[in-house]
Amino acid sequence: MTCIYLIRHGQASFGKDDYDCLSPLGEQQCTHLGADLKRRGVRFDKVFRGSMLRHQQTAKGCLRAMGADESIIENTIVDANWNEYDHQDILAQLNPAFATPAGVKQHLMQHKNPNMALQNVIEEAFSRWMSNDFAQQYTESWMAYQNRIELAIQNVIDHNEDAKHIAVFSSGGPIAVLSQTLLNIPASNLMKVNWTLVNAGVTKIIHSKKGLVLSSLNDHSAFEGNHRHLITYK
Repeated sequence: MTCIYLIRHGQASFGKDDYDCLSPLGEQQCTHLGADLKRRGVRFDKVFRGSMLRHQQTAKGCLRAMGADESIIENTIVDANWNEYDHQDILAQLNPAFATPAGVKQHLMQHKNPNMALQNVIEEAFSRWMSNDFAQQYTESWMAYQNRIELAIQNVIDHNEDAKHIAVFSSGGPIAVLSQTLLNIPASNLMKVNWTLVNAGVTKIIHSKKGLVLSSLNDHSAFEGNHRHLITYK
């Protein structure tokens, strides 16, 4: 039996020109999670991560705080299949004005409730993407994205080399897709699941001869109580 810990990246630089970089708070989240995992006696035999900068930064911060062996850190397997969807492309296909963060900001400034406006834009953009009616317009279709995530988890299974505890540092999308699949939740609810995933939250999957089972989803107990200020969702 193997425990696979899917760890979402720390808070990224939402609203900035380059989203793919941890914010100072995001770095703090990773360090705190690592220290909490160490306190609980968790040790990883093998580590995978996506190829995005925020995945690299999250893995490094968490593993260092855990006191992980250098060999584990140096032998981390980088697999781009664990990367997030291209949210900017998905937004741009809905409206070319949304091709840049600046364009999205300009749109939101026209609304009395920017947060609600943003949620509406995202829901409309992702519904369009997931309908597969316009698949050829995207750099990566919804179906291709799902297939990529299936390949990512299969790669972990195929290369676990009898590891008992495996960490995978990824993003909300891949974690939401896998969770939905294992719980038989309709794919159309992707964003409802994704909205609830906290930064540096941990979702645990058990792999055995019987297959994959979702053991826990979005565990963020490390940030409760006196550390609630570390809970974020972007």
